[in-house]
Amino acid sequence: MDSIDLKHSKSVLIALSGVEKAKKSDLFKIIKSHQVLDNLLESLQKDGYLTILESTVGPKKYFISLTYKGRIVAGNLMHLEEARITVPEGLLIEIDKIIKRDKSHSSVDEYVNEAVRKAIEKWKKDHAVG
Repeated sequence: MDSIDLKHSKSVLIALSGVEKAKKSDLFKIIKSHQVLDNLLESLQKDGYLTILESTVGPKKYFISLTYKGRIVAGNLMHLEEARITVPEGLLIEIDKIIKRDKSHSSVDEYVNEAVRKAIEKWKKDHAVG
């Protein structure tokens, strides 16, 4: 499995995309556990998404920066985040009730994705597109 599939990896890459280099401690906003953060950063470094530099003077400090590959992936992740549809809270509650009643979908995301896909297919059919 690629490290990009690990929990929190996308959030870490997106957070690092906004800075040239970040202190490791800055990432505790995303991941509270030292062990989990260390393991994730090690995996992301191994797969070529970021570099970890240790300070050479004073107390140990670690600085994290994205590689070229990491910047490309983080940029793509940000575009995906921007494309997400925001569903009003009241509608989410109604969808959740439907899912619990008929069990036809495993999640709200799945339900919404299918509904949007069907609406797009209907629009294409009605407008003779594609």
